[in-house]
Amino acid sequence: MELVVVDYALLAAITLFAALTQAATGFGFAIIALPLFLAVTGSLGAVVLTIILNLIVSLVLLRRLWRQAPRGELSRLALGSLVGFPIGLYAFLHASLDAVRLAVGLIILGFALWLLLLQRRLRRPGHGFRGGRGVDLAVGLVSGTLATSLAMPGPPVMLYLSAAGMEKMALRACTLCLFTLSYAAALAMQAGAVAIADEVWLAALVTGPLAVLGALLGDRMAPLLDERLFRGIVLAILIATGAYTTYAAVTA
Repeated sequence: MELVVVDYALLAAITLFAALTQAATGFGFAIIALPLFLAVTGSLGAVVLTIILNLIVSLVLLRRLWRQAPRGELSRLALGSLVGFPIGLYAFLHASLDAVRLAVGLIILGFALWLLLLQRRLRRPGHGFRGGRGVDLAVGLVSGTLATSLAMPGPPVMLYLSAAGMEKMALRACTLCLFTLSYAAALAMQAGAVAIADEVWLAALVTGPLAVLGALLGDRMAPLLDERLFRGIVLAILIATGAYTTYAAVTA
């Protein structure tokens, strides 16, 4: 992972947009940034960089959003995540770059398909599914596994809570508070299991301020957000990045 000035500029621009999206909607950093980080860096250090920057975004927003998060769902999702963290770390340690790219691409395309269906079928308040405590724990386990393996705890949680009909601002608060735990645990476990390269820390130092700026701007945008328009833009980005990442992995 040897980066030049242009690479750092690209990472910074990606970080700003991804952080803004995450703060405004409650999801999006990893599914936007990770495939692009992989393309720029060409190494699994992109996963660790995504973890560090996502943790920064979550910490910036945690204090205010903590009060808005539904305690029951958050605690059960967090408990399930604790079980999933070591499973995901094991998968990461035994994965190849092409396998990670393929998994990232397929997850992003699946998430994009879900967003497309959601826009058509789940617009009415109260029109949702509620799985109960056991499902909360199971979703948390999958989220925790994806956190430490692919830096992507968000898709299963967003999928589940949106299908359950959770109100937008409560969903945003729940996911971002959960991400604080997920990315803190993922970073600690990654640092304990493998030596994080100096280039990753340097990239985090360069892009970290952009993550903070994006988080603050996105937080201000959240109450004013035209969700349908913004999700349409994000959906187009997801389809493009997911298709590219999947294609790159298959043809490598």
